[in-house]
Amino acid sequence: ELGYRVAEVLFGVDTEGVGRTGEVTGGITIESTTMTAASFEVDVASITSDDGRRDGQFRGRIMETDRFPTASFELSEPVELGVEATEGADTTVEITGDLTMHGVTRPVTFDVTARITGGRLGVLGSIPVVFTDFDIADPSLPAIRVEPDGLIEFVLVLTPA
Repeated sequence: ELGYRVAEVLFGVDTEGVGRTGEVTGGITIESTTMTAASFEVDVASITSDDGRRDGQFRGRIMETDRFPTASFELSEPVELGVEATEGADTTVEITGDLTMHGVTRPVTFDVTARITGGRLGVLGSIPVVFTDFDIADPSLPAIRVEPDGLIEFVLVLTPA
């Protein structure tokens, strides 16, 4: 699952806009205690929130999903995990890679927490994003103010190939 979280002020009331999708594909390669590759792609148009009007603005003038239907992440340097990929192994590591969103690719660095349970790898994290860094227009409207930054949040469950 992947999505966004942004702070909003709706008619003077502080709130958050949150959207999610399960339309995420990709995978990672682990060799011994090192993640050597990671690549993920998300169908941006499939992201939905609790408000159809917000979703319409998100898909339309904000993310322009007809022009930029996907976003992606590609690991740019290997990551030493510090533990073998074994059942019950926990680790928190810093990841560096290239995030492509709205047709713009930028380097990003962020933390992820991972654990192997039941033979599957769960990965949890978030990536801070400033909208103008990705040529995303100010999402605000006259009665709705949106902060100029937000989070991409994700929970990924990976199974061995």
